[in-house]
Amino acid sequence: MREYYQRMLTHLGHRVVSCSANGRELVDECLRHLPDLVITDIKMPGMDGLNAAEEIGQKYPVPVILVSAYHSPDMVGRANSACVQAFLTKPIKLADLAPAIDFAQRSFDRQRDLRQEDIEIQHARKNRHHPDHSKD
Repeated sequence: MREYYQRMLTHLGHRVVSCSANGRELVDECLRHLPDLVITDIKMPGMDGLNAAEEIGQKYPVPVILVSAYHSPDMVGRANSACVQAFLTKPIKLADLAPAIDFAQRSFDRQRDLRQEDIEIQHARKNRHHPDHSKD
């Protein structure tokens, strides 16, 4: 499957920097290469793809696409908490991957922009000068 994804992504014009065999390797490789996008299967030896995505996101925020043969309400809830931007159900076709990548990157950019706006608003509120009304 990793070779299949590598061929599809290369065909779409992306450069694949790593094809990890397990969740721990995925985390290590992402922190080493700092990719623009992570595509991970939920079922991986050792650490699953959701736990890996969560750990990566805490150290290096990056858009994540989760791939799985099935989905459940529990898994969707975990995916939301792990900051997964898109979800694909196997089997993945080339026609599915391109729009998912675009959606994940746009969603991630919107979330990042909203977080930045929130930080700026909080900073402005903190630094706002309040007149002293005790003299009235």
